[in-house]
Amino acid sequence: MNRKFFALFSALEIMFWGFHASFIAFASAYMLSCGVSNTTVSLLLSGFLMCAFMGSVIFGGMCDRYQTNKRVFIPCMLVVYALTLIIYFHAGNVPVLSVCYPLLGFFFQPQGANVDAWVLSHYDHDQGIYGKIRSMPSLFYAVICAGMGRLISCFGYRVMPVCATGFMLLMLLCAAAAPDAHSLAAPQTHLSAKDVKRLFASAPYRRLIVLLFLIGLAIAPVNNLKIVLLENVGGDVSHVGLDSFVSALTQVPFIAMAGLLALLSLRIRFMAMAFLPLTTILLVRFAASPAMIFAGSFFYNVAYGVLLVTMREVTERFVSEDLRNLGHNLSDAVFSSFSGVISLMCAGAIVDRFGVSAMVTLCALIAVIPSVMSLKKLKA
Repeated sequence: MNRKFFALFSALEIMFWGFHASFIAFASAYMLSCGVSNTTVSLLLSGFLMCAFMGSVIFGGMCDRYQTNKRVFIPCMLVVYALTLIIYFHAGNVPVLSVCYPLLGFFFQPQGANVDAWVLSHYDHDQGIYGKIRSMPSLFYAVICAGMGRLISCFGYRVMPVCATGFMLLMLLCAAAAPDAHSLAAPQTHLSAKDVKRLFASAPYRRLIVLLFLIGLAIAPVNNLKIVLLENVGGDVSHVGLDSFVSALTQVPFIAMAGLLALLSLRIRFMAMAFLPLTTILLVRFAASPAMIFAGSFFYNVAYGVLLVTMREVTERFVSEDLRNLGHNLSDAVFSSFSGVISLMCAGAIVDRFGVSAMVTLCALIAVIPSVMSLKKLKA
């Protein structure tokens, strides 16, 4: 294993998620502080996730077609930086946000899967090395989120663009220095109906996509409206940073043990992915203090640590090599984008009209469905 490239890809992942922690993670709280209502923020998040889903399909297909991750990643991140500055300086302007925030989702969100696929391609799909590299940004993300929460409490939201600029510059330098992906598969000329059929030919991949959609549908409002949930139990923006710290730190050992997790059956991992988010939602539903929300975040991020390495492994094992970038992007998009669009379109309105408890109760009812599905024996 080349230590130089290991350090370079680790730094690239750290800077990418550091950028997320410094701006994207606090964007909702910042918009709410600028007078935007819960309903509007929820609709903006829906637009963000809807465009993220479209971007995942488009950019994943581009990576497969042109056999590159680097030449897609760098231009997208330059556009992302411009959009973050526009959003920051016009955070109270809903018409501007309604255009720029969805575009941010379109260009930024698919790049997480892009970077992961880039790492896996460089290391010939070695889950053990991928786990070691991918666990590092989770650790740094925890520290950065906690630090950002404190900085915002002390100095205000003006620290967001400053920190985001630093992470963006370092990220682009790492991306420029990293070798591009390589593949032995023939490049895709276009995506056909036959290719879509091949993508979903495997029962484990189909089961994964269905579970990701249902879990994402249940957990999206809890994750994306965390500031609202914390304020409901006496928390503030500094608690958002602390919650992110707990969340990211919990993921680290499970992502780092990607090779060991692969020894467990898919059924057991699917059950962990489904039942632990249900536990999270129940803790949030009956929360009386920020500590119970932190406890819920702990259980969810154990599930997410298992979920991330499992969906990468299932895609690598059961999807054809010439469709893997699309497979990775689609699994990410279904979990974090498509399902979120549907749930968040209603979540903000439910909170404004019926309160936080009603929204979380509905999320819990939805989370029961994948929990029951995960018990079903998986066909080969």
